[in-house]
Amino acid sequence: MTTAKANVNFHSATRQSVFDAKQADPRFREYRRRWVEEPASLTAGPFPIHLDIESTGVCNLRCPFCATTTKTWGPDEPGYMKLELFRRIIDEGAVEGLCSIKLSFRGEPTLHPHLSDMVAYAKQKGILDVYFNTNATLLTDTLVHKLIDAGLDRISVSFEGITKEAYEGYRPGAKYDKVIENVRRLKTIRDQRGLGYPQIRMQTVMLPELQEAFGQYTDFWKPWVDEVAYIDARREGPQDDHRGLRADWACPFLWQRMTILWDGTLLPCLMHGVTDFSLLALGNVKETSIKSLWQSERAARYRTLHREGRAHELEACDRCSFRAMELEKNGIAKAGTQAR
Repeated sequence: MTTAKANVNFHSATRQSVFDAKQADPRFREYRRRWVEEPASLTAGPFPIHLDIESTGVCNLRCPFCATTTKTWGPDEPGYMKLELFRRIIDEGAVEGLCSIKLSFRGEPTLHPHLSDMVAYAKQKGILDVYFNTNATLLTDTLVHKLIDAGLDRISVSFEGITKEAYEGYRPGAKYDKVIENVRRLKTIRDQRGLGYPQIRMQTVMLPELQEAFGQYTDFWKPWVDEVAYIDARREGPQDDHRGLRADWACPFLWQRMTILWDGTLLPCLMHGVTDFSLLALGNVKETSIKSLWQSERAARYRTLHREGRAHELEACDRCSFRAMELEKNGIAKAGTQAR
């Protein structure tokens, strides 16, 4: 039987979660229920639960493990989303019951000059969960206060390594001591203002060098964040292992979320390891509504193929690095093998 599971590559290392603070809100509980149960039942609601909105495709770092650096994640044409387009997206989402947005995809969102304006607009329109991932290199006092004033719900900081040498090797251009100072400042300002938001998550890709030292990593960050977590390491770029393999596995993204690039291009998923986004792109939200693209025949076909275990018939899915990782984790295939 084909299955799809949410959050399979995410692992929390602390008892506390960034979601705990909102569990008293029945709307929030319903949002998180749908997040897990709709992909599990391979059921798509009338509108995506969540949108990954690429506020910018520009990044100030060149991390060697990142597909943005290796240029194996879509076209190398970075830019900044215009506020007018962002507001149009949120206006439609607010009417259709959109629960959550993440203001990052391939770039560093704190580079966008209107990031706090985006957060504020989404919160004013009633979006329950507004957050983004960041390398925290640009979290100044001024920006932190603006984001708190805007109502940012949570923030995920990506930080690989424990020592200065390891961290700066993984994140060329970032300064170890400065980023630690920025994260501590974020929590200090939040707490001084007597607020429970934004909730702060510290996360890392589980690189081989971190596996034995992850307990030390967790202990170091626990006093300064609300949650510590790791994400499974994934081979970046298009994957040739398992090509043509029929498997009882479906991508959860197709039932949860969509991605909108800075220029309005709408993708049905996160397109991990896919260099040519046009293989799956559904259209552009400048020209067509999100709802019509979510409910389009093309999107329905993608879901049908995944539901039937035929994801390999879609070229982008056949070489997807997320799919390859999950097939190996679930014992469906082994690395270095091909079906054809």
